[in-house]
Amino acid sequence: MGIASLLAIATASPGCMSLSPQLAPTDFAALEQVDDRAERERLYAENAIYRHKAPQGMRYTKGTSERSEKRSWQSLDVVLRSDAAASEALPYRKLRLARLFTALGIVSSVVAVAGIAASAREGLDLQRLDGTGALLLGGGLATAAFGITAGILYTRAKRDYDRAVDIYNDDLGVRLGLYTPEGRYIAPRGTLVDKDGFILLDQPEAPPLPAEAGAEPPPAQPEGPAPESPAPEVTAPAAGTPEATTPAQPPAAVTPGGAAAAPAPVVGLDLRMRH
Repeated sequence: MGIASLLAIATASPGCMSLSPQLAPTDFAALEQVDDRAERERLYAENAIYRHKAPQGMRYTKGTSERSEKRSWQSLDVVLRSDAAASEALPYRKLRLARLFTALGIVSSVVAVAGIAASAREGLDLQRLDGTGALLLGGGLATAAFGITAGILYTRAKRDYDRAVDIYNDDLGVRLGLYTPEGRYIAPRGTLVDKDGFILLDQPEAPPLPAEAGAEPPPAQPEGPAPESPAPEVTAPAAGTPEATTPAQPPAAVTPGGAAAAPAPVVGLDLRMRH
């Protein structure tokens, strides 16, 4: 009777882990009444579920508060059930089977302990198994088998809970009008976005103005340095040829009488050798 009660309690217990502290559920009906865009952005940050990598494994928090305690996946049951889409993704059948095999493992461990107590005096003889030895051996093997099966089921349930977190966050963004059903962010009005949906922080450069009608475009300047103009050529006079121009003679001096004075004789040097 005690074993049957244990199995009934284990398989009928609601939630993922009823003894684990749960994250607060989300009031989606109240969130959908907010019209201000900035307020909806704040509400999304406060009600979304965030992941945190820890040495113990993946941990989860609701909101961005630094005082929020990081909890395991067993604490997501209540908050995920508050959203219809995330609730449908929860692995109810896997959890029921995992709890069932956990209870069977506990029962088989009790049987194994009873077999150990019964065979404490004689010991376990694998060559000649009696009822006590068979009880001990069967209880031990059943405990290991049920424990491994329950562990596999809980691992798969944990993976499904992690997927339900993504569904919850996506549905929260859609119901607040921040994301499309395909997961694309809806930018506020007046915000420039590119073809991929990312917000442009810098204004794009304006295209050049078209040339006025009838105006000729300026001539294209050749690339590279401008060519140097050739220097004027200077022709030297040939040897033995008199200069083309003769030195100018000084003007004649004017006498007081009005007549021009004769030019002064040019005194030369007598280069003849004197004896």
